[in-house]
Amino acid sequence: MCKVAIVKCDTYNLQNVKDAILKGINLIGCEIPKKDCVLVKPNLLMKKSPEDAVTTHPTVVQATVEIIKEKVAKVIIADSPGGPYTKKRLENIYQAAGIKVLENLENVYLNYDTSYRDLNVERSTFKKLSLISPYFESQGIINLPKLKTHQMAVFTGAVKNLFGLVPGGQKAEMHFRFQDVRRFMEMLIEIFIVAKPMLNIMDGIVAMEGEGPSAGKPKKLGILLISEDAIALDYVACKIIGLDIKDVPLLEVAKEKGLLNPDEVEIVGEMIEDVAPSSFELVLRPEISFVKGRLPQFLSRFLDSFLSPRPVFDRNICIGCAECFNACPAQAIEMKSRKAYLDLKKCIKCYCCHELCPAKAIKIKRSFLFEKILK
Repeated sequence: MCKVAIVKCDTYNLQNVKDAILKGINLIGCEIPKKDCVLVKPNLLMKKSPEDAVTTHPTVVQATVEIIKEKVAKVIIADSPGGPYTKKRLENIYQAAGIKVLENLENVYLNYDTSYRDLNVERSTFKKLSLISPYFESQGIINLPKLKTHQMAVFTGAVKNLFGLVPGGQKAEMHFRFQDVRRFMEMLIEIFIVAKPMLNIMDGIVAMEGEGPSAGKPKKLGILLISEDAIALDYVACKIIGLDIKDVPLLEVAKEKGLLNPDEVEIVGEMIEDVAPSSFELVLRPEISFVKGRLPQFLSRFLDSFLSPRPVFDRNICIGCAECFNACPAQAIEMKSRKAYLDLKKCIKCYCCHELCPAKAIKIKRSFLFEKILK
């Protein structure tokens, strides 16, 4: 039986967050082991302020660090954000996300090392998996995801947060290599199996609904979720916001692989019905198909490509920063006169451009016919 704690926490007051995390740790019966070095892995997707609800709130990071410091000699806070993995980019994100001040704490270090190493992985898709250097320096990972919707994955939580252990350019390569949504989820689960965080603490005090993981709207839920099992934690988080296993590709794959059994997930602390919001704007699975298996394969592929969601660029809003250009795995974007242009024939529908656009100039649009079918 795997325990997932749901703990109410209405504000980002440091003492309140610490008390809530400690309560959750006690509820699941977890004990922080003594370690020489632990990697704390927040979601630091991009240069955004805590109020945008894109990144893990700095108070959740600080509270976690202060709790584990009693048992851990050295704490490294690290993530490989979206886009290029450079020291300057890390510095800017740490500052914007409110994480920078945490390096003033004794024996706490923000990672500026952008090197990475290859890990041999047997019986996997990778054979070799590139991971950021702090992974190899640490003796364990504490995973601090943010509860958010996601245009490609529907939901992003504890398992997907571990994709940030892969250095920037390598992430783009994986998007290109694993274009099928199911294959991408299988890849994420393989990274989770390798990383196997010893504790997962999800920031759901203010979550993100709508066009996540970066262009959505902050949504106050007033909860923290704590578990030693990242998949079980994601399952409970999805239940809270109204998603079933069949709605979330990652959970569907995890269940098929025997990594998720809802009957073996025990919820402790608050009950789902007591913390579930009255409404939460969700994202539809991007690979929904109304024609697969009903028409000849060539016609099915054509119609699915027409009906599937696609990025649409608003060049009146575009600021010409080239974040989308630099992040696109398929090199389907070019810059003309400081504006971004997309070649849909090259687009692999990974939505990295939408995810990393700081100006929210990219929307994910479905065809008019698809919207009519849904209605």
